[in-house]
Amino acid sequence: MYYSEIEVEAIKIGVGGIERGKKNSKDILIQSVVWLVERYDATSDKQYLEKAVWHIYAYLELGYPYESGHEVFDDVLQKLGHSREELFPAKQWFYKPIILKRSNISQLLGKWNPKLQSMRIKEAVEDIINNVKECKKGTFLYHCGKIIRESEGEMLWEKTFILYVYEDEAILRDINKNKYYILKQEETHGTDRGYRR
Repeated sequence: MYYSEIEVEAIKIGVGGIERGKKNSKDILIQSVVWLVERYDATSDKQYLEKAVWHIYAYLELGYPYESGHEVFDDVLQKLGHSREELFPAKQWFYKPIILKRSNISQLLGKWNPKLQSMRIKEAVEDIINNVKECKKGTFLYHCGKIIRESEGEMLWEKTFILYVYEDEAILRDINKNKYYILKQEETHGTDRGYRR
């Protein structure tokens, strides 16, 4: 009822290049939902809430956890008179962060072309782990395979990954599949060795 594949895909495409401007697409989507709720509160126009739901679907389809925006998202659902389970069943949208281990990162990257690559798979995995552990803020590109698209000096390879390391989180984006994976360090003795706010 509230899902529109075309609208959700358009939103995902719209936030696809946002990281180039040093913005976090996860935060932009949450802020968009906040703005739409504010517009609804000011106008009582239910279309704003429906658009907010499209943004939530786009957020979830990109791989972000519902929990990060649950207060805002739950407000939308309450105003629509729906529960989380009705619109976003836990089974379908179950989110689990990727623990920062060699095997997990290697699995995300998949089979790596042995000849056409930015670096060997082992080196790429180590580089990702080190950049996250050392909290080296920035954007890091990893790729392999043939160039499948080139435009204005930018290239898309058969496998293209970008690592975004922010002050409080790290996200690995699979460009080809348009998926985001939040990377978390393993917990030690009940304390999180990851990011601090």
